[in-house]
Amino acid sequence: MINIQRFFLPNIALSFFVILLTFNACKKEEGYANIKIIGSITDTQGNPIDSLLVTIENQEKNTSDQFRLPAGSGKFERIYTLDSARAFTYIINVEDIDGEKHGGTFKPQNKTLKITLDDYKKNETQLIIHRIAEKEVTFVMEKSSY
Repeated sequence: MINIQRFFLPNIALSFFVILLTFNACKKEEGYANIKIIGSITDTQGNPIDSLLVTIENQEKNTSDQFRLPAGSGKFERIYTLDSARAFTYIINVEDIDGEKHGGTFKPQNKTLKITLDDYKKNETQLIIHRIAEKEVTFVMEKSSY
């Protein structure tokens, strides 16, 4: 009887430990987070405007992303990757820097876009949970009189 206890007790403890590790390994981990900003820019008649300068400023991180709209689209999509989901405030500035080209001269505009923790949705892959916040912003540009 003593030999049986010496053999089974360590094996039972080892089996329990392996089962515990297996269940713990199946737990999903929180991965990175994405913020996707989708924008469209048109004139007052609904025509897309291209070649405008767009600047997206992250107020909390004090960073900016500056780009020109592709020809003929009037749309943009930017994705920012973070180590975890956080709230941010973005200031989006749109300005016409080419003058009369591409439909005339337009007045500059800016909008504030707030990303809250509630905006993030879970995107679950095999063992990692990614969060993504997606926001859309629309600019209707007015022609400048000068």
